Amino acid sequence: MTAWPNIATVARREYLVRVRSRSFALGTLLLVLGVAVIAFLPVIIRATEGMLAADIAVTSPDAALTTKAAATLDTLLNAPAGSDAQDPDKAPGFAVKAIEDVESGRRAVVDGTYDALLAIDRTAAGDLTFTLYTNQSVTGPTTLLVRQAVNSIAVADRFDTLGIAPAEQAHLFAPATVEVRWPDAARSEPTRDSSMLLGQDLMAFGMTLLVFMLILMYGSWIAMSVVEEKSSRVMEVILNAATPFQLLAGKVFGVGAVAFTQYAAIVVVGVVAILAQQPVASMVLGESASSLLPEGLSPALLLAFGVYGVLGFLLYAALYAAAGSLVSRQEDVNSVVMPMTLISTLGYMVGVYSATGLIDVHAGWVTALSVVPFVSPYMMLGRIAIGEAAPWQLVLSIALLAGAIVLAIWVAARIYALGVLLYGSRPGARTVWKLLREGM
Repeated sequence: MTAWPNIATVARREYLVRVRSRSFALGTLLLVLGVAVIAFLPVIIRATEGMLAADIAVTSPDAALTTKAAATLDTLLNAPAGSDAQDPDKAPGFAVKAIEDVESGRRAVVDGTYDALLAIDRTAAGDLTFTLYTNQSVTGPTTLLVRQAVNSIAVADRFDTLGIAPAEQAHLFAPATVEVRWPDAARSEPTRDSSMLLGQDLMAFGMTLLVFMLILMYGSWIAMSVVEEKSSRVMEVILNAATPFQLLAGKVFGVGAVAFTQYAAIVVVGVVAILAQQPVASMVLGESASSLLPEGLSPALLLAFGVYGVLGFLLYAALYAAAGSLVSRQEDVNSVVMPMTLISTLGYMVGVYSATGLIDVHAGWVTALSVVPFVSPYMMLGRIAIGEAAPWQLVLSIALLAGAIVLAIWVAARIYALGVLLYGSRPGARTVWKLLREGM
């Protein structure tokens, strides 16, 4: 028989065994649910914010101050985010009421009539002091919102003391105009706003995490599969019908097909959930959901995700199979694959940190490291998402990655050829070097 039928037979067996397992079904279900929740997270957050409501009482020794503070607090708490005026079509989430004295207000908070009581007093110097009586923690949502609102009440009272008219106060509170431009005068495209940067960060993090999980989880599966067959002596029987290279290729392709089947389900559910955001948000929130859609997602980024995901998996999968052939017991697998795990984790962390701004993405060492084959699948996705990867860097990283795959398969095949028949204690570096010299 030729090589391809044997490779296809091994790959088919690996695929069917894995996809029929309960762990695969449960893992796929959990991942799909997780992706759906993340995709609808903006809608969930908006709906949760809409449900935030509280009854708040306001009191002070000065009845006029009480009335004015209650009206100001009501306006500030019920104003939509990013707006200075309350939406007349939106029901207020906070009910603010002026009451006469502190003691009755505290009793009303204790018995649940009010969620909080804001008591206002004035010092001898004329400044306002605030005391919030509530059963919530100091970091509760109502407490935090009231803390923000009382600053405006205090400042407005100081302006009143200075005799500044309300119309002039509004002018003093008006924000300054700041224009943001690119430092390079040749760049004509619009600068990225916060929503676009957030979308790019989320895209970079999510895709890098998926590639990391793809390589780490399914690479370990390949190593465990080799050890299972080796420990049961099935490997010796299989080698009579197929060469070690055919076994290696079959396992990589078979487990790889399982990985991409699972991630195809994830991508499909994610795309459907994103497309369904607008009608779902319209039903739940009664508003257009165009602003909820993630920004930064582009065909180029999806293509890069597919290319680096496939090439990164092939590079590590061959080495995981070779590593698994060096041991005979399941408990030794983690230690023998530790070098690949550490390199993957390093690339993942640097890639995510540089894409989200925790590490300077323009640093020379980050640029150089992003084309290194063993970490480029993680680092280039983040740099592409934020628009910092030059075309020549993409071409160079893919070329080096393809070359590294060829070299890794050659090295893995030589180790695998003798490693699958190696039993006993776990081999050291000298034994691995000997296998490389004496392989096929």
